[in-house]
Amino acid sequence: MKILDLDMDYFMAKIATDIEESSNERLNEKDYGNCVWTNNCIRCFLEENLGLSKTNKVKGRIVRNHNGALFFWKELIYKGKLDTPFEVIHVDSHADLGLGYSSWTYILNTLLQYPVEERPYHNQYIDCFGNLKTEGIGDYLLFAIAYRWISKITYCANPNGEKNDYLWGTLKDFQEKYVWDDPVENTIQLVYNPKMDFMAYNAPEKEKLRYLSSGIKEPEVPFLIIPTISKVKYDGDFDFVVMAQSPNYTPASLDFAMDIFRKYIDSC
Repeated sequence: MKILDLDMDYFMAKIATDIEESSNERLNEKDYGNCVWTNNCIRCFLEENLGLSKTNKVKGRIVRNHNGALFFWKELIYKGKLDTPFEVIHVDSHADLGLGYSSWTYILNTLLQYPVEERPYHNQYIDCFGNLKTEGIGDYLLFAIAYRWISKITYCANPNGEKNDYLWGTLKDFQEKYVWDDPVENTIQLVYNPKMDFMAYNAPEKEKLRYLSSGIKEPEVPFLIIPTISKVKYDGDFDFVVMAQSPNYTPASLDFAMDIFRKYIDSC
């Protein structure tokens, strides 16, 4: 099955970063209001690039924060409407794969030790500041991979963003193909090693090889990165779609995009 996972902040020519997840403030209109896409540009992208149609609507939902997509998938899975693993087309200004979060150490050192069917019930961890956390807006996809819900991720990255905002330690054999102007395919493969904790980025190569050789490897997840708008080409054959408003990463002047999106979905 294939899921379209869209963030409203993709429709911006200027990207916000490093905003507190708990922030309830919208982006300043003075700084960001003039960089939102027009009505026609958004409609054209939905129809010409994603293949959505007003006459052939796809079941979907609009969520406030992007981790709401994970909760939507969980609901569909438990109702027997979504089979795992599924493919995710992630259209966003951020990869949401854990960069900037401390959850990745919990996932690699602790969560992966549990049986697969139990992992969604062990989603709470203590962050580096001593706060109790669960799946967040910037790491929910990494949790979904750890749950073995995802078979493939295509990251349609905002061309004005970083495009490589993911964790090196989640890539297969810690090997990365760098992103420039053309699509690049890496592979995500989480590794749990009960004999040693995950090491630092600047750890000796010998230590990294020892971690990999003695670790327990999760299934490989192909990770395609599409860094330009023109290369985003789909025919609308999604089983479900979800769009996040992401209010702390978008100005209120972009909220009209939700009204546009509603015309292409059968809300569920």
